[in-house]
Amino acid sequence: MYSLSFHKKKQTEWKIIQPIAKNNNFPQHLLLKLNRQILQKVNNKKTNKNDKKKIWTTFTFHSPKIRKITNLFKNTNIGLALKTTTTLHHLIKPIAPTRLQEHEKSGTYKITCKTCHKAYVGQTSGN
Repeated sequence: MYSLSFHKKKQTEWKIIQPIAKNNNFPQHLLLKLNRQILQKVNNKKTNKNDKKKIWTTFTFHSPKIRKITNLFKNTNIGLALKTTTTLHHLIKPIAPTRLQEHEKSGTYKITCKTCHKAYVGQTSGN
C-alpha cells in the first residue's frame, strides 16, 4: 500500500499543476480527466501487486498484421515487445575491393533489403 507521504506529494504536485495549466489556458475538463486517469493507474497498481509476474517475449515485426496477433495477448500476463528485421547491417551488402580508394570512386550503387527485396539506387560523384 502507498504511504501517506506519497499521497501528500501527489496533492502538492496537483496544487502546483492546476495554476500552471490555468495560466496556459489548458482546458479544465482535460486536466480533471488526466487526474482521474492518474488516480486510476495508481489504484490499478495497488490491485495488480498480487498478480503474477509478466512473462516477456518478442515478436518480429513483418507487417502491421502482427499487431492483430499481439492484441490477442493484451489481457494476459504475457508482455510483448516488437523487434525489426530491417537493420542497416541487413541492408548493406559487402562490396568487393577495388583498386581505387573508397572516397575516389564515383558511380551508382544499389542497396537491396533482404526482407522485402525492395531496392534503393543512388549515385555518387568523385569530387
